[in-house]
Amino acid sequence: MSRSSRLVALNTGRSQPLRWVAGLAVATIFTLLVPPTGTTSADNRQYSIVARVDAKSAGLTRNEIVVRIGNMRVPAAAIHANPEIPRHIAIVVDAGPNQANALSKEKELAIALMNELSDASTSFSIIRAGISSKTEAATSDRSLATESIRGMAGDMGKNTNIPVYDAIGSAIRQISPNPGFHIVIFIGEGNDGGSILRYTELRSLAESNQVAFFAVLVADHSLRGTKSILRYGWNLRELTGDTAGIFLENQKTPKATRRLSESVQDLRLISFGMPSMQSGQYNISVSVRRGKRLHVEKAMVVP
Repeated sequence: MSRSSRLVALNTGRSQPLRWVAGLAVATIFTLLVPPTGTTSADNRQYSIVARVDAKSAGLTRNEIVVRIGNMRVPAAAIHANPEIPRHIAIVVDAGPNQANALSKEKELAIALMNELSDASTSFSIIRAGISSKTEAATSDRSLATESIRGMAGDMGKNTNIPVYDAIGSAIRQISPNPGFHIVIFIGEGNDGGSILRYTELRSLAESNQVAFFAVLVADHSLRGTKSILRYGWNLRELTGDTAGIFLENQKTPKATRRLSESVQDLRLISFGMPSMQSGQYNISVSVRRGKRLHVEKAMVVP
């Protein structure tokens, strides 16, 4: 499937609740329509969306899925999973001065996660978020990726703003040219400061490249308490919900590893055919049979 023929996600806010309609669980996604340009041809093209299935829905078949774009309603043509579809996983680790006491936990989680997800069709990119970020070359050799994590040192000095969004953006740009699943996993405190990339731009970048974003907040302090503390990772929480990922807070390494690895393994690429459409943004909804559930990207655009 060519990159140009993919549908790409655009976020418009928080996820909407499921609605039960005529025996179907309907997950409806809303976005603002952009006036299309060009002409529509009659030939069919293949498009795809990234989704995450619940554990009870792992046996979901294409006959149980219906995709609706605008006024068109089409059945799913196929459901693809790893290792049929390769995975490109970028792990972003917060190594700023504020994480001096938590960096060892972050590294432990990153290594445990790679041990669970490593296979012949998975590559890893390691990105260090700090006062100065660093991006390692992608590798399918788990030992090399593990060595990069173990050798990661934290920034010294006083607590300061860390450009987390810039580091996540670098991760997205590194993995997005490769066909397959694009997965970014952030491990850190979650607060951004000093990034050139604004959050709205980061969200657009993730959605434009069909990135499934996962965030795990790790800190040496509580992430709950006063209202001001609740800002930790607030935007990253929203981004996970918009891109079929999950968000975790200060969980023990074994539990966080299990939940993350299971969620990554539950990712699916759902393809469907429909007449070529004019470029622009479209409302999209995905329906599955009652008792089944999918977490999908929020909105789609035809390039």
